[in-house]
Amino acid sequence: MQKVLVFQLGQEFYGLEVSRIQEVVEAPAVHYIPRAAECFLGAINVHGSIVPVLDLGAFLGFGAKEHDPRIIVLPPSTGSLALAVVAIKGFRSLEGETLLPYQDDGDNSACIRAVFNQGNEMINLLDVERLLAGMGKN
Repeated sequence: MQKVLVFQLGQEFYGLEVSRIQEVVEAPAVHYIPRAAECFLGAINVHGSIVPVLDLGAFLGFGAKEHDPRIIVLPPSTGSLALAVVAIKGFRSLEGETLLPYQDDGDNSACIRAVFNQGNEMINLLDVERLLAGMGKN
């Protein structure tokens, strides 16, 4: 059984496996990055490392929204990146057999690798590799 952190982008729910997360930082100071793309909110200091903060909703086309004060930090092995989302909903348990394959319609901007249902919610499992590739970082 895996644990997944569920968060909201627009009206949709996304999940990210806990193994793909370094930590969730509570209301860090976000500093401006000169000439950064609009989808970057700035950068934060994570244990002495400067990490850019991607507005994941804006990057995936959900538009600019208010953000949860908490920021999701990816491990350095994945890439130096933190994710700002609309709202963090909490952790959920994920059974392997509940994953449904994502019907890829050629839209590589979706960054979804699978989908699962929990209760009445459809949750998209974030594909970090596709996200990083879309940013030109992978």
